[in-house]
Amino acid sequence: MKQAHIILVGTLVLSTATLMACIWDTDTLAAEKERLPEIEALITGTFPRHSSEFHEWRRDKCKQLIGHNAAQVRTYDDLAVSLHKLGDHKAAIQIMQAKELLFPGLYETRSNLGTFYIYTGDLDEALKWIGEALAINPNAHFGREKYQRWLVEWLQERQKTGVRKLALEDLGPRAQGIPYGFAEFVARKEHAASGQTEKTEITLHQLDDAIFGVSGMMRFADFDNPLLLEALGDLLIAGQVRTNAAQLACLCYLHSSRKADNDMEKTRLRVCAEAAGIITPDFNLERYMKLLDTGLAKGLKSAESIRNDEIAWIAAGKDASVEFQKKYLPAK
Repeated sequence: MKQAHIILVGTLVLSTATLMACIWDTDTLAAEKERLPEIEALITGTFPRHSSEFHEWRRDKCKQLIGHNAAQVRTYDDLAVSLHKLGDHKAAIQIMQAKELLFPGLYETRSNLGTFYIYTGDLDEALKWIGEALAINPNAHFGREKYQRWLVEWLQERQKTGVRKLALEDLGPRAQGIPYGFAEFVARKEHAASGQTEKTEITLHQLDDAIFGVSGMMRFADFDNPLLLEALGDLLIAGQVRTNAAQLACLCYLHSSRKADNDMEKTRLRVCAEAAGIITPDFNLERYMKLLDTGLAKGLKSAESIRNDEIAWIAAGKDASVEFQKKYLPAK
């Protein structure tokens, strides 16, 4: 029985790859990077991001301003975000609660609380605050908040029903771009919003918006969060084969697999990576693992360079936030 199963898998992979081979060549990954230039940087952490030393410096600076009654509204947000980045999510929530008493009704407070409660595991409370943030400003962060709410709802759905493992019959359709995982969830949400409930297709515009939303969360929250990486992979592989980015999706799943907290999840996500690659005739998972290693090493090198700059700015008594903006985020 096991041998027959292996033969059937091989037949499916071969037939799918043969079907799609005419549109793949050795430049496919390069083409995906050109079409989605920031995605590989997000997957590997090769983009400007603050060090822990920066957040320690800003935490202390903000506390001092608050203690001297010299704080502005943004001081509370800066303090809370730095506490969150340092792993103290409960303290970050307390700061936002204090801010709400002083400056009630602000969008930023609700948006931050929605994020912080996700990290404490209180998903119902997170949805409450995200919903209030959306009610105040549905288009903030270029509409990214909607996808944060859907990610939380998707996570809740997975907690109730369990994570469905890729079955043999899923591999072909998934490789051909039929929405799966978070992409399928987004498709359901989009169709429900338009009054449809049965179809699970997803338009290229809807995919682009969702990719933009999730990639923004990776940039400003955690680029190596396994759930975000998996969700991005689901979106990248969805849609028509001529327009999707299956090889970048493969890198997403591989990185997510490495960050997963148990062996079953690691295995499941590696299968997702293989499903993303089976339409490439010469697909070799080891090659993509090496590509990921190279990208992550580049990301670490970039982060260490920024860290050294921030340590030097702090030691020199400079405003590390201003210096970071000037060097790494210059106005265009």
